[in-house]
Amino acid sequence: MSRCSRRKWAGVLLSAAATALLVSPAASASAAVNGGDAMYTVSPGPGREPYYCSAGFAILVKGVRYLLTAGHCTEHGLDWKDIGRNVDSHFPVTDYGRVEDPSGSGHSRVDLYDGSTQRILRAGTPQVGQLVCKSGMTTKKTCGKVLGLGQTVNFGDGKQVVGTIATDIPVGAGDSGGPLFYAGVGYGVLSGGNDQVSFFQPLPPVLAAYGATLA
Repeated sequence: MSRCSRRKWAGVLLSAAATALLVSPAASASAAVNGGDAMYTVSPGPGREPYYCSAGFAILVKGVRYLLTAGHCTEHGLDWKDIGRNVDSHFPVTDYGRVEDPSGSGHSRVDLYDGSTQRILRAGTPQVGQLVCKSGMTTKKTCGKVLGLGQTVNFGDGKQVVGTIATDIPVGAGDSGGPLFYAGVGYGVLSGGNDQVSFFQPLPPVLAAYGATLA
């Protein structure tokens, strides 16, 4: 099991049997950060090890813009290079957190990794068997189907995330926090997984908890 914490692997809280892959350095965030783009920060501790995750959705809370990502990404409390201040973390049980995005603007969009982006118009709940896609810094845009809703995932050390969306989309470390979507509908952010199954924190209850809207 791997967590959003170390140099070789950061970003995905993997379920048992997952393997880690080497993360390349994050690109400069001088341009707008879209869902699925890399987020990068550095530990203040010995070795100043880098941490990587993926951005989820751009949201607005009382007129302030944030990037939504996984809570296990933001639980260390470090600010994200060239993006903004780490704000909060909700993990375990749920798995979401937010980062201030003072330089961001425009509508919430997802990086499709083909030179284009997808605007996200609303949040929704998928159906079992439905086609969905995810975007993340490691495995880019990939698609699959929904396997189940309301799934409880054990991540070890007594930590669980409940109510997740399970899909057959393979994911890699560094993808954590990336968006689950289809066309213009956002469904969730990546909590964990491996090369066979992945689990996403649903988006609608997160927006409700923050009193947020999609940007």
